[in-house]
Amino acid sequence: MSDTPIVSAIVTVFNRKATVTAAVDSLRRQTVNDIEIVVVDDGSTDGSPEAVAALADPRVRVVRHDCNRGIPAARNTGLSAARGRFIAWLDSDDLARPNRFERQLRFLEAHPDIVMCGSWAGRIGTKGMKRGARVSVTEPEEVKPALLFRSCFQQSSVFGHAEILGRESYRLEFPVCEDIDLFVRLSRTHRIANMAEILVDRRQHDGQTVQRMADLIRDRKAAIYQPLLEQLDLEPSGEDVERHVRIGNPGRGDVNEALIAWAEAWLTRIKRHNDWKQIYDCGGLDLAVGVVWLRLALASRKTHGFAAFGRALSSPLLRPLLDRRGRGLARSAIPAMLGWNRVQSDGNQTHVPRLVSR
Repeated sequence: MSDTPIVSAIVTVFNRKATVTAAVDSLRRQTVNDIEIVVVDDGSTDGSPEAVAALADPRVRVVRHDCNRGIPAARNTGLSAARGRFIAWLDSDDLARPNRFERQLRFLEAHPDIVMCGSWAGRIGTKGMKRGARVSVTEPEEVKPALLFRSCFQQSSVFGHAEILGRESYRLEFPVCEDIDLFVRLSRTHRIANMAEILVDRRQHDGQTVQRMADLIRDRKAAIYQPLLEQLDLEPSGEDVERHVRIGNPGRGDVNEALIAWAEAWLTRIKRHNDWKQIYDCGGLDLAVGVVWLRLALASRKTHGFAAFGRALSSPLLRPLLDRRGRGLARSAIPAMLGWNRVQSDGNQTHVPRLVSR
C-alpha cells in the first residue's frame, strides 16, 4: 500500500462483531490492491474492533471512539482519517463484490464530470440467502429529482473523489438519514450517478435502523424535503411535508383514497412549479413522479383492491414511464418496484419471474 492509496474504504461499526470481519474481508479481496481500509469503531462493547485487528492486514487501520457518538460522527472520523484519492463506503453488515472498486474507478475515469457514483445492490436475507436486488435510476438528470422523494443510492455502494467527499461532512443533526442529506447537498452543485451493476450485497435483519427508528426517520426526512419543496415555491404546510414523506415510501402504511387524491394534485403541482423554476431536469422529474405514483398505485392495490389500483393507473402521471426515456427506466428500476427478483449470474444480469417479499 502506498502512502496515498488509490482507494480509502471506510467501514463504521458499532457492535457488529458477527458481520464486520466479513465486510472487511470483502474489501481485502478487491481486484484493486492499492487500498486502505479504515474501520471506525464507534464505541463497541462486543469485541468488534478486536475482531478486525485480528485480521492482521497492514492495509487495515482501526480508529476508535471511546464512546458511542453516532453514525454522522463516525463517518466524519473516517473521512478525516482517509488518505486515498477516492473514498468508498461499506456498512459493517454488508459485502462488496470483488470487482467493485475496479468497476467504479473505470466508471469515474470514463465520466470525469461525475464526482460520485453508487451501484445497484443485491439482497441477503435473514438466513443468509440472496433475495433479489435493489435497483434505481442511474443518470445524474434522473438522480437529482429522484432525491426529492427518497434516496436512490445504497450507502454501501457509494464511491467518489476524496477531494469532493472529504469536504462534505455529515451533519450531526441527522443521526439518521445522514446519507440522504449528503446526497441532496452534493446533487445541488455536482453531478452524481448510479452504475447499472450489482457491486455490493446488503444484509437484511431486524436490527437495522429503518426498523428501530421509524419516527425519527420521518422527522429527519421532513427536515430534508421541506427546504427543497420551498425552493419550488410550493409553500408546503406541515401536513403537506408529512404526506410528501409518506408517499416517498408508501409501502409501510395504509394508502387510502384521500392520500391518493392529495398525491395526484401535489405531484402535478410539483411538476408545474418546476416548469417555472427549472430546478430539476423536466424529463428526470417526470420519471421520478411516475415512479412515486406507481409505488402508490401498488400500495393502494394492497390495501384497497384493484378498483383503486385501476384508478391510479389511469392517471397521466404514469405516461412518462411509457415514453422512450421511461421505457429505459422500466427495464431497470421498475421491475424491482413491482416486486420482481433481479439477480446476477456469471456477470450477466437477468430477470427471474419470481415475486420477492418487500
